Amino acid sequence: MRYILTHDLGTTTDKACIFDENMNLVASELENYRTYYPQDGKAFQRPEDWWQTLCRTTSRLLDKTGISREDIVAIGCSGHSPSMVPVGRDGELLLEEIPIYSDLSARRQVEAFMYELPSREFYNLTGAGQVPEQYSLFKIMAFRDERPEEFGKTAKVLNTVDYLVYRMTGTAKTDYSQACNTGALDIRERKWCDRILRAAGIPEELMPELTEASSIAGLLSERASIEIGLRQGTPVVMGGGDVPCAAAGAGTIKEGVSYICLGSAAWMGFFSRLPVLDYDSRLVNYCHIVPGGYALQYQMTGAGICYQWLRDAIYRYNRSAESNETSKSEFEAMNEEAISSVIGARKLIFLPFMRGIWAGETNPDARGVLFGLNLTNNVGDIYRAAIEGMGFGLKEIMDSFSSQGYSSDQVRVIGGCAKSPLWRQILADISGKEVLCPSVVQEAGSLGVAVAAGVGAGILEGFEDLDRIISIESVALPDWKNHEKYREYYEIFLEVKKNLSGVFEKLASIG
Repeated sequence: MRYILTHDLGTTTDKACIFDENMNLVASELENYRTYYPQDGKAFQRPEDWWQTLCRTTSRLLDKTGISREDIVAIGCSGHSPSMVPVGRDGELLLEEIPIYSDLSARRQVEAFMYELPSREFYNLTGAGQVPEQYSLFKIMAFRDERPEEFGKTAKVLNTVDYLVYRMTGTAKTDYSQACNTGALDIRERKWCDRILRAAGIPEELMPELTEASSIAGLLSERASIEIGLRQGTPVVMGGGDVPCAAAGAGTIKEGVSYICLGSAAWMGFFSRLPVLDYDSRLVNYCHIVPGGYALQYQMTGAGICYQWLRDAIYRYNRSAESNETSKSEFEAMNEEAISSVIGARKLIFLPFMRGIWAGETNPDARGVLFGLNLTNNVGDIYRAAIEGMGFGLKEIMDSFSSQGYSSDQVRVIGGCAKSPLWRQILADISGKEVLCPSVVQEAGSLGVAVAAGVGAGILEGFEDLDRIISIESVALPDWKNHEKYREYYEIFLEVKKNLSGVFEKLASIG
């Protein structure tokens, strides 16, 4: 049996997995690493932490499974992006701490750039619909302005997965799914955009070589093989960004198939053969890891993270006096409380905008809201309102996609929250769509990059094999009576959101 090793570097955790040649998940290992927040607007991670975590989780996987390192035929990584990792001409890491996607401190650079190249033209070239400060291009500009000495030593600027591939092989490459997240890729031509790089004042030679996610980036070097514990010369597949890898792992590899990722944030995506550019709604266009394809996305930053906040802020059940341990999963217990509530959570509306609004409109000042609290409400109502609020937010995203001509009667769900039958049923009832739960939910991104590695290593013929690999474990059918009731609450959700838009800005302006 041949095996593929994958690493999926999320915002907080490396998820290491081994898949067999039939793309069955054999085993997984998790390990967290830190994000540093030195001041408001800044968010750093340490690339050395990624590397050391990758080495440790690989070792534990091999020990746990007893799989010989000789039987690992390919390595592939997916990861959060955009980030900004500068390396020198001798391969040295020039910054111990690098800005990740959630670092929004390059505002001055964004303003200077947009003076040279208006935001509408930037979007139409790149399809980059997220907050500009997130993109690598502006982080590179800030690095140049704030650290000129280190910038002068820079040979290449890499993204998260690029850096891991660089450590393993010594080659400085990136795939199209990460390159589009730099803000410097021409989304149609799939090449570095001269117009953008000139406006930014960034030389093209700093950008890594472009390649497909399923291509062999290089072979595992002697030094890396010793550190990781794998065979020297093992093929290392390029891999890609977490969103397109998750789209592939959900089976969204052809027209008409949609998926929703229910994690800390939630997003919905469709596959497209062409970019779909809509400046007003900032529809995000990623280059897919499927060659020639695009992954379209609207994102809602508040989903599981809001439920986690409720757990940390108000959950108080099943804890013994002697210990912080609970007798069951805290989230399962919260879901049980939510089940005891009713549709509409006894007229309680939750706006899940605890990290602002980024889907269909941009309002970083928006905040979470519990609207309609009364003396009959209990914690179960609050938990249910939070799940419903997530569903209403996703319904709004579905409506935005419909306006672009992208609609489907079915939607696949992946991510940690998708494991909950309650979440899936509420989403089905609110949306009026069949909600399909695939066999691989939490490891969908890992499956996506495993298939890319399988294609690169010659184990699979192509990404179309995902239709055979992915099975649907369950389907939540909409209850049409519930759907009609939710339509009334959805209208109120939209009205509350609209009426509070100006109030959010006033609240944020208070010194």
